[in-house]
Amino acid sequence: MRRISSVCALYLLLVTVCSFVLPSRVGAVITACANAIGCLVAATCLVWTGWRARGADRRWRLITGLAAVPLGLTSVWHVRWAFDHGSAVAVNPPTAVDAALLIVALSLAGLLTFPTDPLDSLDRRIGASQNAHRWYVIMVLDSLVVVGAVALLVWSTMLKSLARAQHIDTSGLVSYVVATIGYMILLSGVVLLSTFRRPRSRPVLALLGAGLSVILLCMTIYLFVIVMGGRSISPAVDVLAAAGWTMILLACLVPVPRLAAPAQPCSPQTLWIQAVLPYLAIGAAGGLAAIQLIVDGAIGSVETYVLLGLLLLIMARQMTMLGENTRLLALVRRSQRELHHQAFHDPLTGLANRALFADRLEHTLASRDSGPFALAFCDLDDFKRINDTLGHAAGDELLRITAARLRDAVRSGDTVARLGGDEFALLLEGGGEDPEAVCRRLATTIRTPCTLMGHSRPIGASLGLVLADPTRHPAAETLLRDADLAMYEAKRAGKGGLVVYSSDLSTPESAPQMRADLDRALRADDPDNALEVRYRPVVDLRTWRTVAVETIPCWSRGHLREPAFEPLYRLADEAGLAMPLLDFIFRRVCRDMCARGSRGSRVASVPVFVTVPIDRDLEDTPVAGVADLLADRGLPARSIILTLMSGHGLPDLSVAAPALRRLGARDIRLALDGAGGDQSTLAAWYEVPIQIVRLDRRLTRLGDVSTRGRIDLVREALLALAARLGLTVVATGLDAPAQARSLAAAGCHLGTGPLCGPPRPMEDVFVAAEHRRLGRHGLRPGRGPPVSLLRGRRSRHPRAGP
Repeated sequence: MRRISSVCALYLLLVTVCSFVLPSRVGAVITACANAIGCLVAATCLVWTGWRARGADRRWRLITGLAAVPLGLTSVWHVRWAFDHGSAVAVNPPTAVDAALLIVALSLAGLLTFPTDPLDSLDRRIGASQNAHRWYVIMVLDSLVVVGAVALLVWSTMLKSLARAQHIDTSGLVSYVVATIGYMILLSGVVLLSTFRRPRSRPVLALLGAGLSVILLCMTIYLFVIVMGGRSISPAVDVLAAAGWTMILLACLVPVPRLAAPAQPCSPQTLWIQAVLPYLAIGAAGGLAAIQLIVDGAIGSVETYVLLGLLLLIMARQMTMLGENTRLLALVRRSQRELHHQAFHDPLTGLANRALFADRLEHTLASRDSGPFALAFCDLDDFKRINDTLGHAAGDELLRITAARLRDAVRSGDTVARLGGDEFALLLEGGGEDPEAVCRRLATTIRTPCTLMGHSRPIGASLGLVLADPTRHPAAETLLRDADLAMYEAKRAGKGGLVVYSSDLSTPESAPQMRADLDRALRADDPDNALEVRYRPVVDLRTWRTVAVETIPCWSRGHLREPAFEPLYRLADEAGLAMPLLDFIFRRVCRDMCARGSRGSRVASVPVFVTVPIDRDLEDTPVAGVADLLADRGLPARSIILTLMSGHGLPDLSVAAPALRRLGARDIRLALDGAGGDQSTLAAWYEVPIQIVRLDRRLTRLGDVSTRGRIDLVREALLALAARLGLTVVATGLDAPAQARSLAAAGCHLGTGPLCGPPRPMEDVFVAAEHRRLGRHGLRPGRGPPVSLLRGRRSRHPRAGP
């Protein structure tokens, strides 16, 4: 582009030198040829680049190129005139007034289709939503009003007196007057586009404006020479015209971006100028006409007709603006309705949001004649697992399905709201049906399986119900809290059920309070609210020697009891604190093992079982970084055994298996928990590098006479399978010496449970274990090869593990 600009500049310089150096007749011919060449090349380039372009960039080039073709033919006629008459002023060029008006209309249409964007996002929204081009009409009217007022001022102040003094036939000036006014309209369109729109390429529009300005100057000079009665004109004027067409040629060679420019707020001053500009122009023309009326006592016919035309244009513009204002008002009202709906409704499900639900609850409480009503909380079970395994798109689809089911199942007078996440609230005030029966019907409706990601998935929901009576003056916050407590009690009771609120649920043991306390405990904000990691031995049932320990996190909350590990883990999982809890356990285990190792204790050489979930993606979690954590503390990778546990039925191992396989490759051993129980899966035996299986406690208990035989058969089958696969088997839930002896006789040589003692700090584990090994609980040490989980030695017994 820079090279082309240099060539054009040299070309114009050469033509200029020729026009001044050579004789006037030869210079006139050369400049006329330069003008014709510039016009024809610009028209050809506009059509060629328009044919190759797309969209709005194509339209303005083709339309402007078509409008330039008759101008090129006119410039060719001007070359012939220069051959015959030299620098004499051309009279009556072969362009009729109708053709000149058509050329101006085409050029203005091409200019208005130049790629531009609204000044601000509101105008862009209007254009996109209604596909309206009201600014086309307004800009054309503004251009006509401004140019008409300027032309009237110039005619009244200068041209009228000059034309009368020279006794020139006004009809002979029509072609030049129309051409001059046409270029003025085009130039005003460029100015209005660059001021009140956002051009996608300002350099292109600037080149177009500069080219039109130079051509307008040339036409103005021609017009004044004719009015002044001149017979010849300098060839330099045609050089100006050639320079103008050269600028238009350069403009069509610059590409226009297809993407919209970033919208920015439009200043009020710009909008004010756009609104009053045509009225200022017609006001100036009207003021001049008033002065003429006062001085001369009459207004000329030209001034009268032009003023009437300008008034008609102003009326048309006003009607267009009124129509646009009506559309704007409708858009504002629609936007207000949309904003009101968005402020009080959930964007994903379309249900009422927390603000609208609270407002309706307050209104219900304020209406003393509304009678009893009920408030229900509904929380989807295992929703986080859906998000982790299937993705957030599937989770959003599940929320929409649940919302539709709730909305269709309630009565007309009831309110359904989504409070956030997977929590829904229902205000049951329709009357005529027992609220508890309504909630049970809702639970049944929600539990209907749905299709997610092409597969049928079961849905579970826990509901909490509180019955309220407005005559007792309950508070909205109290009702919401009570329904929340009842819902979490339903989750603790096994999920998928309904719990009606009762006063005994309002205790510090409630799930919301426990979640807040657990969060503070993980941050160590309160010394009376602390988490600890304690340990229970895993023993060789023949020698009663401790071969490993398992972690049991304990939570102390003042005088309150410590929940068992499974409820604690489930509570942390529901609160989104499962990974922070695991990170706390990993770091505390490493600290305890390093402390025992510095004292030379054999506890440091004992592996530790740490339970981790397998129903989620483990990437970017403390589980995936446990090998690095051990390496940083100087501990061997085999110091920790990850016990894989699923708390949500059969797990989907596809999301956790990659991370687990990488850990296995780094010598981190994996144990499958609950083998043979409801939550076990044989898929883990071959999808991940399992080395240890922990029998479900239902397979380790003695049972009654009717079920003992079947339990023994299942247990023996699992032991045989583990022996064939070379897996270590650990029995869990040991609470009686006879149970331990039975398992040892069956070939399961490792076990753990209450029989091995309560959870203790790591430094106290081996002291208590040694007393137990020496014969307490009625057990006597047996004989057999020692079992070491850390070194990985295998027992000679065919069913015993390493």
